[in-house]
Amino acid sequence: MDPHETPPTPPGPGPTLSRGVVLAIALILIVAGLAYDRLRRRPEPAPPAIAADPLLARGREIYLDRCLACHGPDGKGDGPLAKGLTGPPPRNLADEPWKHGDRPEQVLTVLADGVKDAQMPGWAGTYGPDDLKAVAAYLYQIAGKPVPGALRKP
Repeated sequence: MDPHETPPTPPGPGPTLSRGVVLAIALILIVAGLAYDRLRRRPEPAPPAIAADPLLARGREIYLDRCLACHGPDGKGDGPLAKGLTGPPPRNLADEPWKHGDRPEQVLTVLADGVKDAQMPGWAGTYGPDDLKAVAAYLYQIAGKPVPGALRKP
């Protein structure tokens, strides 16, 4: 060997070990995803009156996705995240008077802009006006109030 030559680099872990680590991580993620899917609580099917009304069905779908965690399945402010929130607790939308008003435009403003000094986010950047009307309609349904006609207009 020539004294000016660089000695060969000893073999490292090689591609086999790296590929094995990647496969192990992928397997763990797949198992975790399957476990989550299997263990998460699935919502009850929509009652027939809601399932038959496209506006209420869409509102319920969004509510279950975005609102249930804080407001609970029946809108009572008892969602799984409610106790861990700082600041005012989530409103009981089913039984209490609505603090920010119950006129359609007031409800839509809360849904669109959120509530300052509370952990209620605004959804205008995520959902369009028709989806926000659907959620508002579903909130009236939860509260046992008739859905205002203004929410049914395009």
